[in-house]
Amino acid sequence: MVEFKQGNLLQENIEALVNTVNCVGVMGKGIALQFKKAFP
Repeated sequence: MVEFKQGNLLQENIEALVNTVNCVGVMGKGIALQFKKAFP
């Protein structure tokens, strides 16, 4: 079941976070940029 929550995904107490990547390695917008800033 899908559960919708409000908050900061990167600050949740969870076991794993998954971020998609590409062959170019550019992480300049959206959730990819937030991952880049949180986990340099």
